[in-house]
Amino acid sequence: MPILNVEPRTRAQESTNAIERMYITMRHLFNRGFYKPMGVSGESLRESLLTLRPEIYGSIAEEKIELSGLLYVMDRLPEGIEECSYINLTSDEGYQGSHFKAIIPKKRRRNCYRIDKHQMNIEVTRGRSEIYDILTHLTFLMIESHKIMKQVLVGDNGSTTRDWKCLEAVIGKTKLTQQEKEVAVTHVATILGRTFEEVMSVYNDFATAKNPHQFLSTIYHLGNLAKKEILDGGEKRLVTFSPVLRERLGHIFMEINGRYVSSNI
Repeated sequence: MPILNVEPRTRAQESTNAIERMYITMRHLFNRGFYKPMGVSGESLRESLLTLRPEIYGSIAEEKIELSGLLYVMDRLPEGIEECSYINLTSDEGYQGSHFKAIIPKKRRRNCYRIDKHQMNIEVTRGRSEIYDILTHLTFLMIESHKIMKQVLVGDNGSTTRDWKCLEAVIGKTKLTQQEKEVAVTHVATILGRTFEEVMSVYNDFATAKNPHQFLSTIYHLGNLAKKEILDGGEKRLVTFSPVLRERLGHIFMEINGRYVSSNI
């Protein structure tokens, strides 16, 4: 019986297949109404993104934390998203007239609303391309958060490294001396697998009007939620699609167009 030589798939072929899988998965999750990014339902999205390795997400497939990609994503998602276990994608459903204050990301004109300490609502007004955009960003965040968690847990009993405890001690402080800031950055750099210089070079880019030390808060809350997923009963972060959003955009998702996904990743 002749031996068949199977040519290995090229990078372009792998990327094309990953894009197709990602589109099909997103459509399925949208129709389902919810999914857990770090659960079984989010596994296909994670695998596809790690195969694609889009340039904007830099070293997503490596153990070290991707700093430029993290900044890119945080500039396009609402402030406080790193603290939320529940993320609800909605249509324009009238929150402008409520007591909720709109949170607008630095580099995306989209209204978002912090419903409570656990939930963030993100308005989708530009159709499926915006959903692709948000879901890939969220998938990136979840992957990076688990990379942080793996660096700070010691053993199976929930113990954490000294670096993590030192970071935890400064969270919530809006005023740090230069010495305190540099000590915190030293510990964070170890957690992230980055140099002191690399962390300092992006530190101020994460700053907000409320918190000049937002970078420390972002790293802590991402790692902390991932830690809770693993240790505290396995309650995983959840992404949902509101019934109104699904009703308004459902017919669009029935149209298969993989090329549209490709142009947005």
